[in-house]
Amino acid sequence: MASTTPAPTLTPTTLMDLSTDVKTLVLGYVIRPTDLKNVCLTCKQFHEIAVRQLYHEVTLDVGSPTDSKLTSFINPRNIGLPHIRKLDLYLADVMDKCNQLTQANFAIRMILEFLPEDILEKFSWHPWSAFSADNLLLLYKKQKRMKWMEAIAMDRNVIPEINKLPNLDKAFENVRKLGLYPDSREVLDLCQLLMKNTSKVEKIVLHASFDDEHDRTVSSRELNDSSTAPGLITSTIFGHLQPFESCTPLQLRDLTLQKINLRYAADTYCKFVDFRSIKALRIFGCSGADSMFAELSKSTKLPERLETLEIKHDDNQENDTLNALDGFLCLVSGIKVLTMDICYAKALPSSAGITRHSRTLQELNVHASRGDGEEEELVYEYDQFEKICTECTQIEQLCAAFPATSVIRAHSDPFSQFEGALGNLPNLITLNITTWPTNTPSSSRLPRKIYEHLLQSLAQAGFERSITHHASLSRSSKLAVIAFGSSDKVYDREDSKNQIIFVKGRQVDPFGKEECLAVQVGWCLRKYVEPRSEVLDFSLARSLRPPTREPPQSDDSD
Repeated sequence: MASTTPAPTLTPTTLMDLSTDVKTLVLGYVIRPTDLKNVCLTCKQFHEIAVRQLYHEVTLDVGSPTDSKLTSFINPRNIGLPHIRKLDLYLADVMDKCNQLTQANFAIRMILEFLPEDILEKFSWHPWSAFSADNLLLLYKKQKRMKWMEAIAMDRNVIPEINKLPNLDKAFENVRKLGLYPDSREVLDLCQLLMKNTSKVEKIVLHASFDDEHDRTVSSRELNDSSTAPGLITSTIFGHLQPFESCTPLQLRDLTLQKINLRYAADTYCKFVDFRSIKALRIFGCSGADSMFAELSKSTKLPERLETLEIKHDDNQENDTLNALDGFLCLVSGIKVLTMDICYAKALPSSAGITRHSRTLQELNVHASRGDGEEEELVYEYDQFEKICTECTQIEQLCAAFPATSVIRAHSDPFSQFEGALGNLPNLITLNITTWPTNTPSSSRLPRKIYEHLLQSLAQAGFERSITHHASLSRSSKLAVIAFGSSDKVYDREDSKNQIIFVKGRQVDPFGKEECLAVQVGWCLRKYVEPRSEVLDFSLARSLRPPTREPPQSDDSD
């Protein structure tokens, strides 16, 4: 009998020999837009693959002379248009703002007209200026696969026209996330419309901005919940769920509350939201937050799988919120991302509540000050900080205040102790020290450029110390980002003057020996160097400029 020999298989020898699916996975590791653009220019096949990732999230400035360049973007021959899923629009910062909003509305209209139908999952208008009602109607007509919708201020009452749209239910059937930003009764009604038509919502961002208006038409007493009845915010937005005592609670996975009075949350939010299913909870600037945490500490409402907890709060003289938060942290388990920024606090959050999550905690951002953020930030005692670093070994990103030290002298002993404690974090990637080193004992401040150079030397020593320490333990150092200060930018996409960031680069001496090098980068660029640096995105209450002689100029390259 003749034997049959299997046909030889060809093993790929170059990148071009790989299948399209494998090439797509490889190019998925290219995250910097300029690099993706260069990949698109290599060949037709790479162009078709990379353009999907390049156009997945698009951010545009509108309302400026550069709007004329949008014609090439919305050109039907642009093969990237069908791959857009998230579109973020900003009002451009220009000198002449006359008729700027009208021009921006026209540019947005053209973009929505030329975009393919039913491709967007998220559309966001970031400025607080009123959005065009006509453009919103066009968005709802052409994009019926949206997963994220927002309720923002409009230039006119658009609710009657929305209700008349054909197949309105299809525009909301895929929505899972809602951004609700009420600042007037009209926006409250729009929030109610989105809530009533979204049956499978999983994430809600509720940010009230009534306090920001100079001419307030609604009193605080009427807006917020009381001991006798729900306030205007809850009774309007969630009015279809009343009475709250007998409603089916919302099964949310992610909830953000900002500038909401939570003193009587036990009678409202804790009844129409099932907090046991919450995975991410964010509370920013909410008075009465201690009542919320006290209610959530009950066994019937305690979150079972909480992974993200972020709080920014101005506490009272008794530190009720800080005490309630410490107790809540000791009851809940499994937190991966923990952010606490407390003003008017007498002490930092207890280390016991933090180490409770030692097996899961990956990102820690903890701050407190005795004033409103302008005063000196509180610093942990060394034994408390060492306890956190010793037990929470899974931490990848850490943001905290360090003891005072000088950039022109040897490190102070407390500062060196804190640096030594960091050696217990084998997975540390990003370190943000929010307190600025000074130039003590010099009485005059240094020029900013000189201060940045000295700060680079301090970051360089930090990288080298981490490499040496981990090498002694037969492992490699993962520390890639060291930042000082804290960003004051929330929506702006420009670098903050209140934060200086260094990434670990490489330098080669004339003999070919390679060493690390601290390289200063901007806030926007660092995310493409090391994506695991989200801890730098959080805007703290305390954001001070470095102690330099002159204020930073507009051409400073931070």
